[in-house]
Amino acid sequence: MNGGIEIRGLGVEFPGRRVFDGFDMVFPANAVSVLLGGSGVGKTTLLNAVAGLTPYTGEMTLPEGGVSYIFQKDRLIPQLSVYKNLDLVLKGIVRDKAERKRRITLMLEKLEIGSEAAKLPRELSGGQAQRVSVARAFLFPAPVLLMDEPFRALDIGLKFRLLDALAGLLGESPRTVIYVTHDPDECMYAADFWTVLSGSPAEVAGRGEITIPRGARDPASPVMAAERARLLSLLRDGAEE
Repeated sequence: MNGGIEIRGLGVEFPGRRVFDGFDMVFPANAVSVLLGGSGVGKTTLLNAVAGLTPYTGEMTLPEGGVSYIFQKDRLIPQLSVYKNLDLVLKGIVRDKAERKRRITLMLEKLEIGSEAAKLPRELSGGQAQRVSVARAFLFPAPVLLMDEPFRALDIGLKFRLLDALAGLLGESPRTVIYVTHDPDECMYAADFWTVLSGSPAEVAGRGEITIPRGARDPASPVMAAERARLLSLLRDGAEE
């Protein structure tokens, strides 16, 4: 797959419900693939299967090197400072303390939170905490990045600032990204590819590709407006099932 992810015949079952049954999906290498669909359709379950957190049947091919995971909640260790939370990730990878400090400092500066390094998680705003989560994910050199609605609780302005920061980091360090969201505008802003899931067991209701560079995307342009309208139609049809 050259860095991409291939899923064949995926099966995931919980008591009383089969979430996936013979599900096939390919996530292209070094691209942002956005997953959308109704609550409970299986988006997070799919991420957890890719991460190895949920048992499954079928075949899954991933690039070597593991995965990074950005959750809805920051999941920072509350008794450790921002710096120590990030240093904990790097200790098993980079033995030189000075080099770890250099990498952490640079990453925090890129995310505009360099002045927060000594703070505890409880002293951070929601946006700051999520930036630390993004920093942690990118400091770990995994080829796959999973994102489960990490900016859901943020106001719209901050959300899109963080999406810009994410795009910058991916430009410097490409990853194969699976990004879950309920927000069509977030999808139109971030995605290279998008897929809508619906049904039970979950199936692909529709998919699309956005070839316009992120910096050149105008939501009012005919191409982007048509793509958004098609996405909304698929989401609406899925909600009516």
